[in-house]
Amino acid sequence: MLTSAAFAVAFLAASIPNVNSHGYMLIPESQFKGSANSAWIVQIPPVWPNDKWAGNKPGSVDVFKSLKAANNFKDLKTLMDDTSVYGADCGFTNPDGTPQPIPTDGKATFSRALVHHGPCGIWLDDKQVLYEDDCYVKYGNENQDIKSVFPVDYSSCDNGGCKQMRFYWLAFQGINGK
Repeated sequence: MLTSAAFAVAFLAASIPNVNSHGYMLIPESQFKGSANSAWIVQIPPVWPNDKWAGNKPGSVDVFKSLKAANNFKDLKTLMDDTSVYGADCGFTNPDGTPQPIPTDGKATFSRALVHHGPCGIWLDDKQVLYEDDCYVKYGNENQDIKSVFPVDYSSCDNGGCKQMRFYWLAFQGINGK
């Protein structure tokens, strides 16, 4: 079983001017500090300045991909868990919540559609089990009422191997139409 820490959905936009990240992992079910909350959390300035960011457009994905190597990008977890860059963990999920059943269908379901371009990834403990540079293209939908579904290899969870799932999504947006 995965603990609700497993569902600490971390949404940050490390590389563009504004983040309007919201939503949470629905299946397996996130556990919250208080009631379920998918509210906007924080606006984050760009960690990799560049004048070619294009907001919620494929061009921002191209910029992100071009800057990864120059900025020693390892993975989203490393980037977004860097408290020297982003401060304390953000989000409303409870890492000490009730363990949840591992889905038997090999999927994880988000509470809504991913409606912003940008990379995302899923980690089971210290193992990355999903990564895409543009999760909107692969799993998103402009209709936010259609839930995004991700394929997940839960085999590392066999025999109680998984304790935490984390979902990371850099939801690219702009400020003032940029």
